[in-house]
Amino acid sequence: MPSKKKIRLIHTSDTHLGDDWHAALSEQALRTLVSGVAQLNGDALLLVGDVFDHARVSDETLAFFVQQMGRLSVPAIVLPGNHDLYDETSLYLREPFRNKSSNLHILSKSKGEMVSFPDLTLDVWGRAMPAHTPEFQPLLGMEAGRDDHWLVALAHGHYHFAHDTDRRSAPIYPQEVADAPCNYLALGHWERHVDVSQGDTRAVYSGSPLGALQSNDQVTVTVADLDPDSGVQTHQATLDMQG
Repeated sequence: MPSKKKIRLIHTSDTHLGDDWHAALSEQALRTLVSGVAQLNGDALLLVGDVFDHARVSDETLAFFVQQMGRLSVPAIVLPGNHDLYDETSLYLREPFRNKSSNLHILSKSKGEMVSFPDLTLDVWGRAMPAHTPEFQPLLGMEAGRDDHWLVALAHGHYHFAHDTDRRSAPIYPQEVADAPCNYLALGHWERHVDVSQGDTRAVYSGSPLGALQSNDQVTVTVADLDPDSGVQTHQATLDMQG
């Protein structure tokens, strides 16, 4: 049986394109991020929710995103989050996405969906969020992986630490992470970078490219290296903002 390949994933989330305060800066950050995928030798780009700030963003903003994804020579996989829900009126159903490049994959099924990339020995799973409620469970129904493929799961939601007392929308609990059958759990929803790994499951919030403090001169991403010999390792990489 063929073995898994050594691959590198570039993981980001919460780009919030079309926001009402920093629209130009958010677009500049995305352009920088897209260029950075090649600079960092990434084999795929993961965008884990809240790519857009709200459902009212203009078609021009959607077209900008589609155009940027078309610049990539590697797959880009998008999981809709709570700001860009996938329902019957989702912005992902609008005209600009009908012309998307073949490398752009949008996980659209609320009960879970797997996309496979045989050349990378990679399977990517995720549940598109149809409504931001406590009843939506981002990790529910994750399928087991194949021995000869990496299984990477995308999830947009709130990780519950031991001291959390309120039940939040889209909850993710520590035991769920520990029991997840994936090799890497790429998380979105938080603006800051946080490692919430449990058991044998490497699980990381990438944070937003601009960070919680909205940096104007740098973009930060999470780099996940998946190696058959050494397992999964992650680190943050910083890119200088492009003009």
